[in-house]
Amino acid sequence: MQKGFQSEIFDSQAVFRRVLDAMANPGKIMEMPITLSPPEGMDPAPGAILMTLLDFETPLWSNLDHDSAGIQWLGFHTGAPLTRVKKNAAFALCTDYDLLDDPGSFSPGTIESPQESTTLIVQTRGIDEGRSLRLTGPGIQTHTHLKLTGVSNRFFQQRAKIFNNYPLGVDMLFVCDTIFVAIPRTTNLEIL
Repeated sequence: MQKGFQSEIFDSQAVFRRVLDAMANPGKIMEMPITLSPPEGMDPAPGAILMTLLDFETPLWSNLDHDSAGIQWLGFHTGAPLTRVKKNAAFALCTDYDLLDDPGSFSPGTIESPQESTTLIVQTRGIDEGRSLRLTGPGIQTHTHLKLTGVSNRFFQQRAKIFNNYPLGVDMLFVCDTIFVAIPRTTNLEIL
């Protein structure tokens, strides 16, 4: 089995702080603060994020085959149970953005427990400050622009439909290699 964190405590703390910073600053491109080499098919950023956030009580959904090296690696290091039902997932990893259609197919939480929603992690071909999306909302001074290569406008149109359901919703992290960016449920997005 491939190694996980060099230092489980310090590495997971560093990644957790960076994820919190990303959620507090939607659209801000973040660099992963550690070096990690997950199995083929999974970039370092989602590997580090999931190694930090998963445990034996947080079900994971992924488009990756449950027998794949990446899923086995996460299971070995975190003990997270797998689910084939998107609505049952605390975290979801999508490495094939062609399969990404509707964020509404994941759990938005409930009015009593909005924190029980799914956090969706999407592996993209690229992240930059291009002009595909315009983000506004809490944590953004005026607006910011973002381009997520490979993710379809159809997906963001579906996301726009569920935006007004706050406090329900799906928090999202988009990743590419060692960088990532957050679009929490509180962020309004406009397709340019």
